Amino acid sequence: MEAEGSWFRRRVKRWYDTDRDKPGDKVGEVVAVVMIMLVTMYFVCSQILNTGFFTSSFGPVEMILFYIPIPLGIGVQLVRLTTGHRNPARPLEAIDAFATAVACFWLYAVFPFNFGHFADLVPGPLRFLLSWIPNYLAKFVLLIGGVGSLANGLYQPMVYTAVRSEYSRASAAGHRVPAGSNTS
Repeated sequence: MEAEGSWFRRRVKRWYDTDRDKPGDKVGEVVAVVMIMLVTMYFVCSQILNTGFFTSSFGPVEMILFYIPIPLGIGVQLVRLTTGHRNPARPLEAIDAFATAVACFWLYAVFPFNFGHFADLVPGPLRFLLSWIPNYLAKFVLLIGGVGSLANGLYQPMVYTAVRSEYSRASAAGHRVPAGSNTS
């Protein structure tokens, strides 16, 4: 059986069909916010306690770039959680992705970290989980994160527009459009 329409049209239909969060998605969003906050607290403690993970190159610009994607990412999760839909969060997700891309590329270039101290705050028996990460691997992860975030920043507005058009089309055809779907 041949699928209807172009590849893009099929993708829009899939995005539209999966826009509404399931109950498990809400749990995932709460868990994501908690995990983001725990990881952030780890980095803040590393910085305050001067463990050596953040080097002297970690100045105000690097600090802003490092931490600004965090509240944006939490905002994405909270928008999804409160609306019950993915699409209303996509513009903020695009902003977060671009902020993350800029941060990754800048931090890759400056690299104000010493991963030899990354595991310093982890309790002794668990330290091996993070102590093996070398600086060159962390730099590579920053580069990949920057490229992926840039791609995501370009992708999210396209998905947002397509799904929003699909909701408008469904509304114009007389179909019930769920509250919070952001059709206006």
